[in-house]
Amino acid sequence: MENLTLNNGQTAIFKYVDSWHRPVYELENEFKACCINLDGTYLHSMSKDGEPNSPLLNEYQPRKEKP
Repeated sequence: MENLTLNNGQTAIFKYVDSWHRPVYELENEFKACCINLDGTYLHSMSKDGEPNSPLLNEYQPRKEKP
């Protein structure tokens, strides 16, 4: 897995793949988020148990590559 560049220019650093095969990233502010889609889209906040809560704001979503 690769690190992700977010819409706000920050980097989400890949940390590990959880037991449900979801990549988990750490944002620059040390906030952890998991990726629901394995193609690197839709970062969600995580509960204490590692479950996805809700989508992060658009500024914290992965930047779409231009064709």
